[in-house]
Amino acid sequence: MKKMYLILFLVLGSMFYSYAQVTVTGNVTDHEGVPIPGASILAKQQGGGGTAADFDGNFTLQLTNENGTLIVSSIGYAQKEILYNGNQILTIVLNEQASALDEVVLIGYGSTKKGDLTSAISTVSNVESIASRPVANLTDFLQGNVAGVTVLQQGGDPSQSGSVVIRGLGSFASEQPLTVVDGVPYYGPAINPNDIASVSILKDAAAAAIYGAQAASGVIVIQTKKGKIGKPQIVADFYSGIQEATNLPTPLTAQEQAATYNLAADNGGSPRQSAHDAQQNPYGQVNRTNWIDAIFRPAKIVNTNINMSGATEKLNYLTSFGYTKKEGLLQGTSSERFNFRVKSDMDLSDKISIGENVYFSRTEAVGTNTDNPYSGTIINALYMPSSAPTRYEDGSFAGVAPENLSQFAGAYGDVYNPLALLLRPTVTAPTNFINANIYTKYEIITGLSYKTSYAYSYTQSNSKRFQPRVPELGRSNPNNYLNQNSSTTNRWVWDNQIGYKKTFGNHNLDITAIYSAQHTNYESLSVQGEGFSNEEPFSQYLSNAPVIRNPGTGVYEDALTSAIGRVMYNFKNRYFISGAIRRDRTSRLAVNNQVDNFPSATLGWRLSDESFFNVPAVNDLKFRASWGQIGNINSVGYYSFDVPLNSTTVILGENAAQDYKGAYVGKQSNPNLNWEISESIDLGMDASLFNNSLSLTFDYFQKTTIGMILPGLEDLNQGTSAADVNGGEVQNSGYEIAASYSNALGDVNFTINANASILDNELINLEGYNKSGINFIAHDDDVRQVLRPFRSEVGRSLYAMYLVPQLGIFQNQAEIDAHTKEGTLIQPNAVPGDFKFADSNDDGKIDDEDKVFYDSYQPDVTYNFGLNLNYKNFDVNMLFQGVAGVDVFNGYKFTTYNASLTGYNLDNRVLGAWSPSNTDSDIPRISTKDDNKNFGTTSSYYLEDASYLRMKNITLGYTLDASIMNTIAKGSSLRIYLSAENIFTITKYSGLDPEVGGKGLDVAKYPLSRTITAGLSLSL
Repeated sequence: MKKMYLILFLVLGSMFYSYAQVTVTGNVTDHEGVPIPGASILAKQQGGGGTAADFDGNFTLQLTNENGTLIVSSIGYAQKEILYNGNQILTIVLNEQASALDEVVLIGYGSTKKGDLTSAISTVSNVESIASRPVANLTDFLQGNVAGVTVLQQGGDPSQSGSVVIRGLGSFASEQPLTVVDGVPYYGPAINPNDIASVSILKDAAAAAIYGAQAASGVIVIQTKKGKIGKPQIVADFYSGIQEATNLPTPLTAQEQAATYNLAADNGGSPRQSAHDAQQNPYGQVNRTNWIDAIFRPAKIVNTNINMSGATEKLNYLTSFGYTKKEGLLQGTSSERFNFRVKSDMDLSDKISIGENVYFSRTEAVGTNTDNPYSGTIINALYMPSSAPTRYEDGSFAGVAPENLSQFAGAYGDVYNPLALLLRPTVTAPTNFINANIYTKYEIITGLSYKTSYAYSYTQSNSKRFQPRVPELGRSNPNNYLNQNSSTTNRWVWDNQIGYKKTFGNHNLDITAIYSAQHTNYESLSVQGEGFSNEEPFSQYLSNAPVIRNPGTGVYEDALTSAIGRVMYNFKNRYFISGAIRRDRTSRLAVNNQVDNFPSATLGWRLSDESFFNVPAVNDLKFRASWGQIGNINSVGYYSFDVPLNSTTVILGENAAQDYKGAYVGKQSNPNLNWEISESIDLGMDASLFNNSLSLTFDYFQKTTIGMILPGLEDLNQGTSAADVNGGEVQNSGYEIAASYSNALGDVNFTINANASILDNELINLEGYNKSGINFIAHDDDVRQVLRPFRSEVGRSLYAMYLVPQLGIFQNQAEIDAHTKEGTLIQPNAVPGDFKFADSNDDGKIDDEDKVFYDSYQPDVTYNFGLNLNYKNFDVNMLFQGVAGVDVFNGYKFTTYNASLTGYNLDNRVLGAWSPSNTDSDIPRISTKDDNKNFGTTSSYYLEDASYLRMKNITLGYTLDASIMNTIAKGSSLRIYLSAENIFTITKYSGLDPEVGGKGLDVAKYPLSRTITAGLSLSL
């Protein structure tokens, strides 16, 4: 019997041993130590089972065999077999394959392989080259790198950054996409570009829907750098360079200005002014200053970044520091940024990991106004007479004429000394920002994990501007004032996420559920002091102001909560389907409208994996389709449903003093205001051909804004501004194509990249805007309150140009006499040399009723192409970027070609204006009168084609041989490079720069610079 028990015990023991589980954990990376999320790990000796690596490349696998082989694979990497023996920790390195469809792409709350995408997501190529280019933020780098993404540069002002528009304007409100950094929505100033490891652009609603109410304009998903397994690494990047302006205008010299105005007076039948008489005012005939040269300068730029990083099996860390100092092209303008990041991730056990990411930046930027046609710095440099010096002998700023010649000052107009505009004010504007994020992740069971993260950000902005008196002749001002503004923003975001990822044979399932909440507090204070008796720096404080105006305050709270669910499934990596739904609740709408649901769905089919598909040239071919809706909260005011009262000071009583506070309703409320919804459809194709050397992506998209929120029409009987309403529908549709080809010719490796997008923008209706049948919105953007070029009308693009057609210049009286309606002159005040305008409505006169529509500033086509070459230790990178179908309203001409205003100096191109001996000119005759309204008519004369092709960047680099660097430090590297930005531009546009930003209104916008830099990148 004992023998029987012993035999039974041995049998049961052996059975128990055969079913005992072995736990193998590990990490999957590429050869550079970058984790490979989603890598598949399967046991070769047993069917089924297996697991997938998480976002950090980590995995845990339960096995029944004590010894065996694991098959590790991931699209884009060569499959590898790894032996295991009992419980152990493995470090697995996969070698890359060359298909662009195989790269890992960041998506909402996770990542996936590009080949598995079923929505419109693009990655930004060559992010590593960002360290070699003089870009202050990611916006500058994005330009020309992604199809369907348009960067509207706001000129070269160092205090401004470009505006990113993804697949066209869909609203009159903010179109800025949501930025997500390391999985958390980011609302601070531009982060240090050198911290960025990868960037994905979520372009359609199906891709962006998981981020909900703030993602209607798309999402920019950024992953920052992290450490790599191995010895700690120190990387230092440094570059310095010089910026210069190109294509600058030339003002008239003193003698040319006098001669031009004398001619204008003769042509206008006006008496010549004494200021332009060489005998009476010889001072005005001497050329003392080229004011364009006086305000522009060669500007220095310097950038330093240092980071230290490393990783072990359990810990990953990175610390970075960056400093950027950039002088502006215009005197007195500049930007400066300090930034610091500390980031770490730690595995406390096989199931629990924690991490933190803290980013601090201090930025200070001083810009200048170049948009105002009265006080813009560059336009005043054209206005200022060349006879004036920059300063007088006592060091004071000069006026249009010295005091002893004040009788001539009026002939030169109300002009600011542009150098004084730049240098006279004392301006400080620091912004301190801190963003801290902590997270904990717990793997409940294999494939099922829970993650909670909490992010807090604090922004403090302070600005102080002291404006001294303006005593010089021209546009003087006897008052001085000090403006001080401060604001603080506190925001927290708390996300709780459950993820389940499992492979069941040929079935791959990925489920994500999220609950997200965020809250924002904002408060600002502004105050102005006036009448300082002393303007020295020590006196520039509010306590020294005899008059302090009543302060202004701003305050709001904002809350948003969301519940999100997403399921992604594929069978054999061949058939894909996913769906998501997000339920958002906002504090910005009335209670009954606060909540709405926004769904999305996608389908995908990898045709190249079908048994009947046998095309050797095609390595991978996938078709995809997506649909989705997102609510746009960015277009909703914080209190649109219940507008708070405005306050002011009022005069009451016999003493007539503003010493009583009053409250009033400044704007009507709308409790019925609802969500603005962005709905998109996308049909796409991804392909890899010719042994993965050529990759292609094609998309057709249609993005529709439904229930667009905009200010309603005012009811003048109410005496207040109209409430916001859901007032229309906008549709953007178009095509995108991107291609990349990589190959080698001997020792030369090269990659050619190109992309292009075609866009059509249309206002579909204004059904909720009003009940009066008005089908347009007349925008109030203007040039000196005379020219108003923009109108949005149903059937047209947003902010289309609405102008009177200009048909050329009357060459003789016979042409004027022939331009009639039933025998009556259409332009009775015209003389030879004046513009001929079209009587579009055939009523026999020229007025605003003759306006017709032209295109808008939104480009019809955006494109770029680039070339990357590597030959031994040398590398060359080139990028060309362009747009087509872009129209700009060049309002610069209104004052700088027009002698009928107040005597401003003019652009020297007016020397080629029409005259009886110069009839081929497109500039009308010079005259002190504008009886024909050559300039006073909002006409197509101001409309110019601003299409361009720009060589955006070229960089030449050399990496020192490893044998040399290993003598310094084993594994170290050093690359030195020379880079040039904005080398040349091919364009027909006559202004300073075709990238004027905004809606396309140019009155001498701050131009982009040509920048030459030299730098190095050292890794130890």
